[in-house]
Amino acid sequence: MTTSGNLNISIHAALATLIHSEKFSDMTIICGQRQFKTHRAVESASRSIELPEDDPEVVERFLEFLYTGTYSDGVNFTWGKPSEAALLDPEAVIENLQQPACGSQEPAEGDEDWITYDEADEDEQAEDEPDEEYNEYGGRSGAPSENGDGVRDEESELAKVFGCYSRAEGLKKLAELRNDMTLPLRLYVMADKYDVPALRLLARDRFYRTVELVWEEAECFPDVVDELYQTMPPTETAMRDIVCRLVASAIHVPRVRDKMRSVMMKHGDFAVGVMEYSIHMHTLFV
Repeated sequence: MTTSGNLNISIHAALATLIHSEKFSDMTIICGQRQFKTHRAVESASRSIELPEDDPEVVERFLEFLYTGTYSDGVNFTWGKPSEAALLDPEAVIENLQQPACGSQEPAEGDEDWITYDEADEDEQAEDEPDEEYNEYGGRSGAPSENGDGVRDEESELAKVFGCYSRAEGLKKLAELRNDMTLPLRLYVMADKYDVPALRLLARDRFYRTVELVWEEAECFPDVVDELYQTMPPTETAMRDIVCRLVASAIHVPRVRDKMRSVMMKHGDFAVGVMEYSIHMHTLFV
């Protein structure tokens, strides 16, 4: 790891001890009915800020990222370390944001069995599951630290939930757990609003990994697309491209067309984006 990366880890490690403590707090952020005790060295020069239009839950995750370099969402295991996005220099963050979001490929269409979570299958599981964010940008593999046992216990609980399901049933159950795909979307919007590119990158790629895996099963996906197109300006294509590309890959399936029809009728630019990606994909195989 570079000296810069080590320095960033040290900074986040120090700040992380303050996030849930009012010690040395010299600033208050008021959002709805909640107050967040923060530090001007992290936030700004003023002693009090009101955010009446923002969601307190999203603000909490936003602040968590500023202090720790990552945010908790109940899905991604962070190993108690800052994300790779938080360790990149500003130029590298912008460069990654200009590249398409990427993730793993799902198992082949003909596969019937849901992946089991036995230790013997860990290597195979790693190939089928979306990459954890520590492996995305710099190739640094994540590993549990002092919290490793707790993480393993949490993974074991997931194994109990999904181990007895077929792949199709397992995806539906996973879609229920990840049904709130709006968190990374709203964090991306907030990061853009307050100019935190590293959080934009992390939120974008978490959003992609979530929707890539379960968008066809998740009942809320059309609503997520609707919110995305209502909150993202036309010039912000990073998140729009994700949903257009994924839907275009399966738009030939009748149930996908039925599912997405209403939101495509509501947002013509979404329909055009799906069509353009579909045509592009078709030309690749002609």
